Amino acid sequence: MTAKSSLLWASAAAAAVALTLAGCGSGRLSHDAYVTRADAVCRAYNSQVTLLTRPTSYEDVIAYVGKTLPYYVGAVNKLKQLEPAKSDEAAVHGWLAHSAVVEAALRSLRDAALNRDAARMNDASTAVQSASLASRQAAGALGLTDCAAP
Repeated sequence: MTAKSSLLWASAAAAAVALTLAGCGSGRLSHDAYVTRADAVCRAYNSQVTLLTRPTSYEDVIAYVGKTLPYYVGAVNKLKQLEPAKSDEAAVHGWLAHSAVVEAALRSLRDAALNRDAARMNDASTAVQSASLASRQAAGALGLTDCAAP
């Protein structure tokens, strides 16, 4: 084998390994890889928001949502960038749909606090809790642990 043919063979082998590792360019993650990456995103989000004080007044609610919402939106955007296995796609889309409801409910909660509307705040808080529960249950059904944690 000449040096040139050895180099060509090594290049071809490296390309084959790269294609295999990349999933032949599909970008889809296996179920286990998706779970690992999604849980890492949720773990990072959880560590950011657990440091925040729970609100007890209108001003606290406004500040809490103001701090929490950007973290939440950022985490959801990172999760949307992950491409699950075809077999998980419908379940992931359902889970992320619950996340959109959580985001909308958080915005409603902030708006109600800005307007000092206790009834709307109560309704929005209930909506946040309900959507969060549905989101956690959907995450748990996918095998996620950090994303299913309260």
